[in-house]
Amino acid sequence: MYYNVTLRGRIARGCELCLLGAKSVIFITGLCPLSCPYCPVSAERFGRDVIYVNDVSVQRIEDIPRVVAEYASDGAAITGGDPSVVPERVKAVADILKREFGDGFHIHMYTHILNLNGRRTGIIAASRVDEVRIHVTSKEQARGKEKYVKALAASGKAVGVEVPALPGFERQIAEAINHLAPHISFVNINELDVSETNHHRLKALGYKAEGLNIQGSLEAARKIAELVTAPVHICTGKTKDLVQIGTRLFRHAMATARPNEYVQDDGTVAYDEEGNHPRSPRAREVRVKLTTGQKTLEIV
Repeated sequence: MYYNVTLRGRIARGCELCLLGAKSVIFITGLCPLSCPYCPVSAERFGRDVIYVNDVSVQRIEDIPRVVAEYASDGAAITGGDPSVVPERVKAVADILKREFGDGFHIHMYTHILNLNGRRTGIIAASRVDEVRIHVTSKEQARGKEKYVKALAASGKAVGVEVPALPGFERQIAEAINHLAPHISFVNINELDVSETNHHRLKALGYKAEGLNIQGSLEAARKIAELVTAPVHICTGKTKDLVQIGTRLFRHAMATARPNEYVQDDGTVAYDEEGNHPRSPRAREVRVKLTTGQKTLEIV
């Protein structure tokens, strides 16, 4: 089931592939000079210069394509931290992925507008990244930074704004987006996630958790969408948890399953320890496992 809401225009190419589970997530660094209260990055990663691909720790960027191939991905999302803090690494990773998987392999990246400067923008503009998603939550943050957004768009990249839906800040966020509207081609508004890292800070702001998301965030997303002029798309928490992650795990299981393993619709894998196919009459004690990153969970 598809839970997202598209109010105007087509969704970005990166989003199309995410919804198919066809994007590998490359956490390229945990470094970021900012400390946004809603940042969901774990304490084990934030502020540390580490690399993960689909939650698998990677020591060398040359090893990234191997993990991507295991997930049968058609593209990659480069995130962090803030990838613009290590622009040379972003460029190198994009080069490696395009060389390994071809020009059609789609790459998008995220960055906060406050972290853009001339040098970083120049390196990213010259890279083989296809799509850049700008985080901005106020018009004040965008002042003086418009030239960098314009330069990225002029380099031939699809440039958009991707923001969290913060209840109480709808008009402020919409003003920032509309300020950059001449230079962007899409807007993504994300329902605000609750994580182990950010839930205390979100509570201090007066927000209340509702499952894995913030109460009222989806309504805030709709308000922002009504106020902006660019093509706009709302990504819900259910989409991230059930569609994006679920389909990515399914693709990984399909690509790595052994002949005696059966991939179920939810991405879990059934197998018989004696080597029989789990659907064979000879199968006796069937186990079910789910692999996420470097962890494998089993159910007898």
